[in-house]
Amino acid sequence: MNEETTPETALAVGRRAAEELAEALALTGCKLPSLNGGFPVMGQAHVELGGASAVTVFALARWIRERA
Repeated sequence: MNEETTPETALAVGRRAAEELAEALALTGCKLPSLNGGFPVMGQAHVELGGASAVTVFALARWIRERA
């Protein structure tokens, strides 16, 4: 992030990144329930990815491997 980036801007970027990932994951049939744009960490936009069930993570891992 550059010097002009504010914490509010970083928060908005993190939220948008989380929304985009949620949309992409929906195409795979996977949903991470606690996927969320978080508060900036060390001045960088941050996305919280945790909170998925093991079944969801296995499905996502399988989907990624099939396309890698």
